[in-house]
Amino acid sequence: MREPPLLPVFGKLGVKTRVAVLAAPASPAGIVPRLRELLAAHGGMALKLSVIAWTMVVLGAVFFMMQG
Repeated sequence: MREPPLLPVFGKLGVKTRVAVLAAPASPAGIVPRLRELLAAHGGMALKLSVIAWTMVVLGAVFFMMQG
């Protein structure tokens, strides 16, 4: 005699939802990993902006030294 199927535990009508499991290394807490990801994605732009900011700081320092 055939046994009736078991009632579904997950999902609808016996279709179970798939759960994606990614094997990723444990990410250390802090700002350093986020900065690395940011630089990896936008390294060229970050370099240009840092050069512009550094130039403005140097020019500002020279300006204030000439005024004083």
